[in-house]
Amino acid sequence: MTDTRKAVFPLRALPAELVFEQLTQAFAASQHFSRQEIRKRQAALLERVVRHAHVHVPFYRDSRRLAPLFRANGSFDLAGWNDVPVLTRNEAHEHEGALQATSVPPDMGALQAHATSGSTGTPLKFRQTFVQQLASEVLLNRTLRWHGLWPISRIAVVAGGAEPTSPWPGMLKLPGPADFARHVDLLREHQTTHAIVAPSIAVAWADHAREDLPHLTTIMATGEVLRPEMRRTIEHRLKVKVINLYSASELGPIASEGADGRLRLSEETLFVEGPPGAHDPKIPERLVVTPFYAFGTPLVRYAPGDYVRFSNVASKNTLGLRGLDDVIGRQRNLFRRPDGSLFLPGRFVARGLQEIIACREWQLVQTSLTHVDLKIAVLRPPSRQQLDALEKYLKDCLPSHETSVIVVDAIENDMKNGKSYELFLSLVGEGR
Repeated sequence: MTDTRKAVFPLRALPAELVFEQLTQAFAASQHFSRQEIRKRQAALLERVVRHAHVHVPFYRDSRRLAPLFRANGSFDLAGWNDVPVLTRNEAHEHEGALQATSVPPDMGALQAHATSGSTGTPLKFRQTFVQQLASEVLLNRTLRWHGLWPISRIAVVAGGAEPTSPWPGMLKLPGPADFARHVDLLREHQTTHAIVAPSIAVAWADHAREDLPHLTTIMATGEVLRPEMRRTIEHRLKVKVINLYSASELGPIASEGADGRLRLSEETLFVEGPPGAHDPKIPERLVVTPFYAFGTPLVRYAPGDYVRFSNVASKNTLGLRGLDDVIGRQRNLFRRPDGSLFLPGRFVARGLQEIIACREWQLVQTSLTHVDLKIAVLRPPSRQQLDALEKYLKDCLPSHETSVIVVDAIENDMKNGKSYELFLSLVGEGR
C-alpha cells in the first residue's frame, strides 16, 4: 500500500503529469487508511502550512495569530489549535491583501489568481497553487470512479462569458447570463458527457431539453444545497446520474457523494473540524476548515459560513473518510428564532404552497429576529381567500415569527454568477 506521507509530502518539483499520477495513487490508497493514520498525515500537513503562514503571510505573521501552536523552543504543538481564532469569511475579505503569501514553496507550483462567485457577499480574492488545483481534479476523478462514471470525454461548466469556449481539449465553458435553451444545444453539439453545475441550472436544462442529451451521463451538482426534488427532476428528465458535490471556490471539494449516497469529506486536502467521536447527527455544526495546499492564500481555521451535520455511519468502501449526513445551508440560509438560535425553516415546503395557489417562484426572507416575508410570483392575481390561506400556512410553519405575504413579478436572482436565488434567505446577523 502506498505511504501517502511519502507520496504527497513533499511533492518536490516534478512535472504536472507525474504529480497528478502521484496524487491519484496516493488518494486511492488513503481512502482506506485508518482514522489514526489519516490524523497522523493531517498533522504533518497542518504543521507545514501553518509554519509557512506564520512566516510568509503578513496577516498571520504580524498578528502572531498562530503563536498558540508553537512552543518556546519553536516546536509545533497542536494542543493549542483551539486557541487560534476562527477566521470568518467577512474577516478574510477585510484582510484580503494581507492573507496573500509573500512566497510559496517551489514544490507547490505556480500561483493563479481567482475570486469566489460573490453569491454569499462580496467576492473574496485568493491565489491558488498549482498543486491545490491538481489535487481538486484528482478528488473529482476519484468520486466519479466511486460511481463507475469515469473517465470524462468532455466536461462542461458555466463560466459566465458571452460566448462558449474550449480552453483545452475535453473542457466546455458555457456562456452566461443563462440562456438555458442555448446551453442545452451546446451540450448536445459538443457531445458533453459530464457537467459541474448548480442544481438549479441543471433543473432549468431539464425544463428546456426537448429530448434526451444522449452523451450526457453525469451532473456533479454544486454551489447550492441539492434538494431531493431537484435530484429527481434532473435524473428523470435528463436520464443522468446526479452526484452531490459540496465545494467552495477557495477550498476546492469539501465533500463528495460516495456510492452509499453519503457525502465523504476530502480528508487528503482539508482538515475539517468536527465531533471527535459519536455524536447527535441531528445537531448542525458550523463548518471550520483548513486547506493543506493553499500556500498562496492560507486559510487557517476558516469558517466560510456553512452549517453541516456530521454522520455517525462509517463507509465500508472509504474507511478513512468521515461523512456528512447533510449540508443544511450557508449561514444566510439559516433563520434565527427570537432568542437568536439558528434553524432551517424546513417545515415550509413547496407542496403545501402549491396546494393553496399555483406559483412560478417563491422565497422566504427573514428581515428581523421576529419577522419573515414570503415573496411569491404567481400565475394570476391571488384572491383574498388565497392570500388569507397563504398567511395562515406561513404562520403555521413559523409560529414564533410575524409573517407577511408579498406578491412580486419575479424573484431577484444572481444567474450571472451561475447561481439562482436562494429559497431561504436571512438578512439577520448574529448581533441582530
